[in-house]
Amino acid sequence: MKQDSEGSSNGAKTRRVGRPRRLSIDQVLDAGLALGLDGLTMGAVADRLGVTITVLYGYVANREELVRLAAARAAQQHDFPGDCGQHWTLYAASHAVTLFELLTGPGQLVSQYLTGGMGPEVELDRAEAWLEGMTKRGFHPREALLLQRQMGEIVIGGAVSVWHLRSFEAAGTDFGKAAARAFAARDETALPLLRSEQASFSDRRPVWAHTFAQLLESVALNRGEEFDRQAVMHALAQDPPG
Repeated sequence: MKQDSEGSSNGAKTRRVGRPRRLSIDQVLDAGLALGLDGLTMGAVADRLGVTITVLYGYVANREELVRLAAARAAQQHDFPGDCGQHWTLYAASHAVTLFELLTGPGQLVSQYLTGGMGPEVELDRAEAWLEGMTKRGFHPREALLLQRQMGEIVIGGAVSVWHLRSFEAAGTDFGKAAARAFAARDETALPLLRSEQASFSDRRPVWAHTFAQLLESVALNRGEEFDRQAVMHALAQDPPG
């Protein structure tokens, strides 16, 4: 009996099995970053790439490795701040802005940092570049590393605040309105001091840049230097406080 070209001898059609789609590890990692690493699943990445989960296991061992490698890729893709001989305060400000943009950009990397998804390997090259720039400007490596750590803790706090507000936006809720409802739910005599500053409480515009500027001013004064606050705030893409 003549065999059907697309099926078996009884005429039943069978699915042709083609070769698995060829990918690169970079495509896999970029797909993960595009989806966001917080809550990422292998299935979601496979669907985005149009392959089976089995194909992904040819590139990464598991979800944890995918997230870790994707976070490292995002960090490596984010350019180091340029060193054009600027004052150390401006050099530090450019590093702070770069870190903030990295943590609040695609991939939700701040969540990965907080849950241990970004290990030391992500930070090594950046720390070395930072030390090169700061020792050139008269800082001892230990002093420079301490300042980098202080910068990181301030910037990470700012990034967390930004993602906190974005979570309200994603749910279709305005933080200020949510705060107003919370106040209204309490007795009118409760929280008298906080009620007098309800507008300030509800204002969640980022303040990390001002906090970081204060840190740089303190370091500059300890070094016997004058501090150009306006130039620093400009480098941090913020207006000086009134």
